Amino acid sequence: MTTAPDSLDRRARQLHAEALAHVSPEVRARLRRARQEAASARDARPWWRLPSWLAGGAVAAALVVAVTLHQPPAPVQPDSATTAFAAAAFEDPAYPLQEDPGFYLWLASADVTALALE
Repeated sequence: MTTAPDSLDRRARQLHAEALAHVSPEVRARLRRARQEAASARDARPWWRLPSWLAGGAVAAALVVAVTLHQPPAPVQPDSATTAFAAAAFEDPAYPLQEDPGFYLWLASADVTALALE
């Protein structure tokens, strides 16, 4: 490209001025009004639209309140049956087998495989 940016800019402005010379004053006035209305509508914000920093602050405040009010769950207290079983299991490692040895005999039998195949 052999033209310098200044001459290109100058030529574009000259073409724009020539194009505006052919536009009637009524049309130019309507275009000016439309441009002013569009600019004022763009600048006017609706009342319900919050600035981004205010919306972000509200979310942060809600998170702080949620974390502050959150209470960890209470630890589960074991009932007496569970405590007795655990105490007996710690005293004698074979305690679960002493409850029902027939169950383990049945588990080792052939009936289990036949039941599983049904």
